[in-house]
Amino acid sequence: MSEFLPDPTGPFVSDLFSFPAHLLESQNYATSSGHYVAQLNLLSQTYSGTRTVMGDGSCFYRSFLYGLIMQLADEGNEDERVRIEEYIKGSLATLTSQGYEEMIMEGFQEELLDLLSQIPPSRTSDEINLHNILIHPNGPSQMSTWYCRPLCSSYIKSNPETFKPVLLIDYPSIDSYCKSQIEPSSVESEEISIQAIVSAFGVKVNVEYLDGHDGEKVMRHVFGEGRIEIDMLYRPGHYDLLYRK
Repeated sequence: MSEFLPDPTGPFVSDLFSFPAHLLESQNYATSSGHYVAQLNLLSQTYSGTRTVMGDGSCFYRSFLYGLIMQLADEGNEDERVRIEEYIKGSLATLTSQGYEEMIMEGFQEELLDLLSQIPPSRTSDEINLHNILIHPNGPSQMSTWYCRPLCSSYIKSNPETFKPVLLIDYPSIDSYCKSQIEPSSVESEEISIQAIVSAFGVKVNVEYLDGHDGEKVMRHVFGEGRIEIDMLYRPGHYDLLYRK
């Protein structure tokens, strides 16, 4: 395990920490390559907070779901909440038509719908409780996080012409790619699956790449588009959440 990855047995998502001070203090960046420190300083011009996410192979999906749910609780996003809830309600029929077991998928779908139903009318009034729901090991968050994987696969299968030119270079079929690179819970996301899941949900994700290669710039990849916008920090093999000033 890389020295910069968080403990895979820690909380699903941490409390909100100061950025970049938390990374400099807790993950040895201050004694690492000067390029890491320079990149963190560049990012600190835009971001002031971070939440670290469990490093168990599902950190992107967990970051995505946490960021999404929290923003759906923001005042003014009620129509987005309704839109996404309708998408989730209709997802079971699509998955079943693509060969997934209805009884199994239904359980995961219900957990995500339950999670959406627990979003308070105003995040401002109940943010701590919503955070606790999302990190509870026996709550709906864990199964909801995994449900994002078949949703991701489903989007790719529903849009084969978009993904075939890339996937068929290394995989015999879209189905084989989804079964080996998306659906196993220990396999982390890559650019193809990120593009698929943000497109499926109709949201935007910005990923800042902290790789220590160049102290004068940080590469940002933008995936999808939509009113909901989630910021993440990527270190090779791991994703965490970022919060703007």
